[in-house]
Amino acid sequence: MIRINLLPIRQTQKRQTVQQQLVVGAMCIFLTIVGSAGWYWKVSSDAAFLQLEIKRKTQELSQLDKIIGEINQLEKKKAELIRKQKIIEDLRRGKTGPVRAMDDLATLIPDRVWITKLTEADGSVTLEGKAITHENVSAFMKALQKSKYFTRVTLGYSKTSAKKTKGVTLYEFQIMCSVNYSA
Repeated sequence: MIRINLLPIRQTQKRQTVQQQLVVGAMCIFLTIVGSAGWYWKVSSDAAFLQLEIKRKTQELSQLDKIIGEINQLEKKKAELIRKQKIIEDLRRGKTGPVRAMDDLATLIPDRVWITKLTEADGSVTLEGKAITHENVSAFMKALQKSKYFTRVTLGYSKTSAKKTKGVTLYEFQIMCSVNYSA
């Protein structure tokens, strides 16, 4: 038996399936485009936010660099002022130090001891003089060692003088020491 279908049911069904498939495909493409556009918008807004953040941080960094430069200049000025203050203090000590050291020396000299020569060079002092006895020389050295101005006191020599003065034998001596005027 031969069938003849006068109604185009199969073609209508095929057309409906094709239409459905086209609609589904179009919807997929539309959703893909919308999703891609949303993703692109989010990424571009994130990039714009990050660009603004970078710009803000760069400005903040340049301000901090200026502040650091000012701080470094102030540190240099502070160091220079401290150096100048130290120089001024050293000059004050150098101005009054020798006077005080000589005054201290004058009070340290015991009776029967005379200084005949004092030589100072680069903080080193050589004292030459005469005394009645060796004990007087020893007492003078001990007094110098107790002084805050004189350090490293050593005896160069102590000997009997070649000539007598009014029948008294004198002893010549040489004492070497370091002097600190800023003490």
